[in-house]
Amino acid sequence: MNNPRFILASGSPRRKALLESLGIPFLVAANPWDEVPVAKESAKTQVSRLAREKLKHYLSNHPENTLPVLTADTLLSFRGQALNKPLNAAEAWQFYQILAGRKHRVLTSFAWGDPLQGVIVQKTVSTSVEFVPWDKDLFQRYLDRNEWKDAAGGYKIQETGTILVRRIKGSWSNVVGLPIHEVYATIMATLRVPKG
Repeated sequence: MNNPRFILASGSPRRKALLESLGIPFLVAANPWDEVPVAKESAKTQVSRLAREKLKHYLSNHPENTLPVLTADTLLSFRGQALNKPLNAAEAWQFYQILAGRKHRVLTSFAWGDPLQGVIVQKTVSTSVEFVPWDKDLFQRYLDRNEWKDAAGGYKIQETGTILVRRIKGSWSNVVGLPIHEVYATIMATLRVPKG
């Protein structure tokens, strides 16, 4: 890609697709990193910590890099407790039973680091999501599609998972994995990107 302006240090195809909609050239870089859970950590604290640690991990492992770097982490919060990516279909099924007919929050925290200026900007955005009431057949059909894999809370709203959602309040792209409006504002505030 010609003249990339920043690096997305994430393997998420959803975040890549959302950023491509902005029309600002960027690079995608692998950032393998093992998430280490912390006991009794709130969902908000966890998602913020993970996004920040991903950024610091990338910057420390690429000292030659001069481009700004973007990292992010997304998880579900139900009554303050984090629901991460289910480990298997059985855990995804448990998540659906917990969330059916109730509201939860999707939290995405993104961290933006400029190695030349030594500046780190971090924001966490919350979206309220309400699931449809429990319908065993509906949830079973969704489970069978295997979309629960690699999905916070076990569903992907941008794919078939939308059938589980009764309504949302807030940013739709935040549920997908990146609050694109807030990310765009951060990019425009720190880069000299031509408009239009």
